[in-house]
Amino acid sequence: MSILRRLAPRRLTSPHRRRLSSFAAAAAVRQDTAAWTQAPLAEIEPVAESLFHISIDVSDSLDLAASHTLPGQYLQLRIPEVEKPSFLAIASPPSLAASRGAFEFLVKSVAGSTAELLCALKRGDVVELSQVMGKGFAIDQIDPPEKYPTLLIFATGSGIR
Repeated sequence: MSILRRLAPRRLTSPHRRRLSSFAAAAAVRQDTAAWTQAPLAEIEPVAESLFHISIDVSDSLDLAASHTLPGQYLQLRIPEVEKPSFLAIASPPSLAASRGAFEFLVKSVAGSTAELLCALKRGDVVELSQVMGKGFAIDQIDPPEKYPTLLIFATGSGIR
């Protein structure tokens, strides 16, 4: 018998792995019970083939707008009567949510997805937003900032604006 076959069962049943599995299940349950906030679409326009710029008015939900504090955060968006939400990166800076009460997204329309349904909505249609999630990128914590006059960030995906 090979060493890999002898070690595999022990590793899979370790107490540490069981704790991680339990933690992941608990996190998934907590995420499913997120509070949803209704907000109207302020703007929706095509910007490229199958890509749409979407602006959502969160001015009536100041606590939600204020929770977007760092670039790189995201949220879930769902359409009423559609069960499956989409995870979307917030493309606008936190200052936009604070000053204008808006979240902006760049959304790729994918056939058969919630994103496709979202891209077919019109201005004024109401969507539901989860709480803002993610740690974001604390760019202001680069220390000392004068030592790094140029900061390059490389990323991929349609949520980058």
